[in-house]
Amino acid sequence: MTTSNRTRLAVLGTLADLHREPLVYDLARLRSLATDLAPDLLCAEITSDAWERHDLSAATLEVREALAPIEAATDIVVVPVAASRKSYAEFLPANPWRRTLVHALDRLLRWGGRKASRPEAVNGVLFGAFCHTVCWLAERLWTAEQRAAWEAQNRAIVENIVQAVQRDPGRRVLVAVQCQRVHRLRSWLPAYHELLEIVDYREL
Repeated sequence: MTTSNRTRLAVLGTLADLHREPLVYDLARLRSLATDLAPDLLCAEITSDAWERHDLSAATLEVREALAPIEAATDIVVVPVAASRKSYAEFLPANPWRRTLVHALDRLLRWGGRKASRPEAVNGVLFGAFCHTVCWLAERLWTAEQRAAWEAQNRAIVENIVQAVQRDPGRRVLVAVQCQRVHRLRSWLPAYHELLEIVDYREL
């Protein structure tokens, strides 16, 4: 595939329920951002089964209240790419002290999200490194089985994104996922460089 025919793709990190708080990057800003970027395909964190049944009950807040409504109001096609209904926050160790530490790290990550506040900061290098470090520490407290399940989830999301691109090549694709997944997707997707041109969301 020639460079001109590659799919332009950007990964946009989101902040779960922090979007309800009085941040610059609130639900309305997320919705307007995705709408203004006007990608051909908007890959969202919901399973294909739930999307086909119009069941948003287990979807992330961002999907339910900001991203899913976009398809009905625009020409943007929402593509479900989640492999499981289980979210990052549900990966908690049974051991009480480990669980306490995971909750403390989650509070630290939420603090960082509030400080970042703006979409460009949340998706910037500094918050990206901060999020990656905090998540790495939290994941060390999980069981080996939980880490393997989280890894498998993210690998499956990448596979689903690639399959969507292969079905409809040459489009502009925005992948909106919670920030805990971003560093994995951004490190794995470049392996498909023959299909994808990875760009900053502002350059989509």
